[in-house]
Amino acid sequence: MEVSDMKNPPFVVFTFREGHLVVEEDAETEVAARMRFASAIDMCETRDDAHAHRVELRAGADIIDTWPKADRS
Repeated sequence: MEVSDMKNPPFVVFTFREGHLVVEEDAETEVAARMRFASAIDMCETRDDAHAHRVELRAGADIIDTWPKADRS
């Protein structure tokens, strides 16, 4: 995992596998964060389905997007 030089990044994308954080990516803009978020989803979709994956996009302490989406039916 890379170490960020940003002390308080405005956006962070977290990728989890089986509930454990495996990648944390910082971004200065929402556009860059959305691109990293989409890339993380693509990576997870190509991985082994036997493992649970989750991706979160956060702005500060707020989760602004997640994958996979929760079933709301």
